[in-house]
Amino acid sequence: MRVKMKGYIEIKSVLVLIFALCSSYSQASSNDNILLELEEVKELIEQQGITLVDARPYIEFEKKHIQGAVSLPTDETYTKKGRSDLVASLIEMRDLLSDAGINEQSQLVVYGDKNILDISRLFWVLETFGVNKVAIMNGPFSEWKKRDYPTEKGKGITIKTEVYPTLKESKLATMLMVFAAIKNENEGLIDARSAQEYSGQHSQTAVLGHIPSAINIPWDKNLTNDYSRFRPVEELKVLYKDVMKNQINTVYCNQGKESATNYVAMRLIGANVRAYDGSWFEWSQHLGMPVTKGQ
Repeated sequence: MRVKMKGYIEIKSVLVLIFALCSSYSQASSNDNILLELEEVKELIEQQGITLVDARPYIEFEKKHIQGAVSLPTDETYTKKGRSDLVASLIEMRDLLSDAGINEQSQLVVYGDKNILDISRLFWVLETFGVNKVAIMNGPFSEWKKRDYPTEKGKGITIKTEVYPTLKESKLATMLMVFAAIKNENEGLIDARSAQEYSGQHSQTAVLGHIPSAINIPWDKNLTNDYSRFRPVEELKVLYKDVMKNQINTVYCNQGKESATNYVAMRLIGANVRAYDGSWFEWSQHLGMPVTKGQ
């Protein structure tokens, strides 16, 4: 009887641990907690069904990566046709996800090193193409190595999946959607470029200024001073307090990368948000689109 009771207690302990890890990931998939600290990720890699996704260039992945991770460089998620700064097509994304062993039901944790813009962009891309359970490791791979957490070298092992991604229009804004949002009091536009670009003092295109009705929240305001982590949720809520009431918010920058940090930040605080992938580069090249200057 004592042997049976001991075995029961051990099994119960294992089940409790698994439940705790599952709950942790479930919380990470919600609006208010999509960030996982390094120690949480270390625990999760021992759980079956969790896939770590390395957003760095493949050459860096081969040198060293988190044990069991797969490679999906953010640079590969741009379209090979037309403007090279726009997100890939459905067919292109299907092939990328399949090669990485990812499908719509995958539970993913995206990480990188000193490339938080790429990490944020990949997070948005994955959500936009229908992968619902995505989290971000809130800290760089260099710190993971310093802690002597599990790593490995080489190509890694992936098993191709059958995946049929769908484009979630609620995550991707077109130029016409942005135009319609200008005079819609229930929608907000957020310019993630620098204050100088927003006000019209400087521009990466031939046009100065910003989209009318947009407010300016520069992308770096979402991050800690060393750009390695997102700021605490309570600080982000203060930063975005003026747009929380909007039914939907659209973020943009120059080419859709920097504003991905705003997208992640707004997901963290539970705001409805989508990204205008064409961003200022597209808007400013269409002469009929309105532009305004100043604060």
